[in-house]
Amino acid sequence: MSYKRNKKCWWANVHLRYIIAIMVLCSIIYYLPVIGGLFGWTSLENSLSSLHDFYGIDFLGLVFFAPVVYTAYVLGVIPAVLAALIAMLILLPHAILIDTYPNALFKPTAFVIILSAVGAAVAMLQKSEQQHHQRMKEMKCLYDIGKAAEESGSVVEFLPKVVGLIPQAMQSPEETNVRITFHDQVFKSPDFHKSPSKISENLVVGGEALGLVEIYSSRDNPYLKKRNHLTKTLVERIGGAIRQVELEQSLQGYYEQLEDEVDIRTKDLEKVQEKLIRSERLAAVGELASGVGHELRNPLNVIRNCAYLLNMALTDKGDEEAANTLKVLDKQVDITNKIVTDLLDFTRITPPSPDRVDLNTLINESLSWITVPEQVTVNNNVNGHPMQVRTDAEQISRVFTNIISNAIQAMNAKDGKLDIDTGAEDDGFVWIKFQDNGCGIPEDNMDKIFEPLFTTKPKGIGLGLAITKRLVEQNGGKIEIASQTGQGTTFTVKLPLEKRR
Repeated sequence: MSYKRNKKCWWANVHLRYIIAIMVLCSIIYYLPVIGGLFGWTSLENSLSSLHDFYGIDFLGLVFFAPVVYTAYVLGVIPAVLAALIAMLILLPHAILIDTYPNALFKPTAFVIILSAVGAAVAMLQKSEQQHHQRMKEMKCLYDIGKAAEESGSVVEFLPKVVGLIPQAMQSPEETNVRITFHDQVFKSPDFHKSPSKISENLVVGGEALGLVEIYSSRDNPYLKKRNHLTKTLVERIGGAIRQVELEQSLQGYYEQLEDEVDIRTKDLEKVQEKLIRSERLAAVGELASGVGHELRNPLNVIRNCAYLLNMALTDKGDEEAANTLKVLDKQVDITNKIVTDLLDFTRITPPSPDRVDLNTLINESLSWITVPEQVTVNNNVNGHPMQVRTDAEQISRVFTNIISNAIQAMNAKDGKLDIDTGAEDDGFVWIKFQDNGCGIPEDNMDKIFEPLFTTKPKGIGLGLAITKRLVEQNGGKIEIASQTGQGTTFTVKLPLEKRR
């Protein structure tokens, strides 16, 4: 069975058919004088016969260089020697029967030796050329693998390229299939199929075997085993390239992480700078408040006393217009006095003096200190059950008063509604929610609403909510805000509940 298969394989070789055809053609040319004599072509016979011994050289025999050289070029040395022996067998009848040379065997033997030498030289030159060409293919494949590693951003992107490059380094690329297993992933050649002719090597990356490289040939190809060192070199190059890709990928990730860290640090520095600028501004406000606040209080008290005395004097005379003017003056004195108070309060907030306080009572007291306009409705939906908090009652009352006053001011131009609700959370905090339907706060101002000296009101200096937030936080609480322009604003104050013993 093996003999038949080999015979069929030899006959399927197209070069063998060409060699036979050339050998037959050369035989016809060599025996053409004899053929001409058989057919009575005397002139052809005489003219061609002289070529068999033209100055001692058989020029018609030189045609047999063609099949021998061709055989040496395409099949190698041994087939070329066989072709030379066949040529000698073809020449032998002419040398024995027709040639007049004294020693009939000398001429064919010498000729076949020359043919064999020429065939061997051609075969060696061809083999050297093939080896050189093959080494160039191998070097190009190794270079392309390195280039593919540079152009790939990940191993998953790199290995499919390698599967397509490895066959280019083999003797028969069209008959070569490649399969690479790396970790749990498999990369194959298109239309991959296994075959008996195979060679495989472990894929080592960073000193650890992490996969397998398998090279298959669709026919029995001894070239694979002979070139085992090439497979090892390719696998080592692939392993080094994978390591390079992984390192570059890690380095890229490190660069991205470093950029993120730089962005974070830059933002932190910007925030620190903003806080520093704000601190400088607040320090200036504190110096201004402590130096000017007390100086303003005295003239304001004098103005208030004078307005009171003038009001008493004009009341007896019935001058209503002057009395109304004095009321306006008195109101402006209150506004100015509140600004001075806010400045002083912001710079000299004292530490809290926590005590046990009923939250509902505290809310009701805060409402009693505020004059609510007729067009504003306050729904005090406080929980009927008493909730005890441990806090500074005076400071938190100022917080509630400030929030309620701001809500009333936001609803001043229309009929408004303020809902006050309370409740408890599982994390040990009680919440107080103040929800109005006023003008709301623009989204751009939400991050600035608690900053000192920020205000959108025509009157005031923007310290009310800054003081409110500071008072809540130093009493262990939190303050949150939610607002929508044109819909209203909700302030939520969270305070720690009194722990039961």
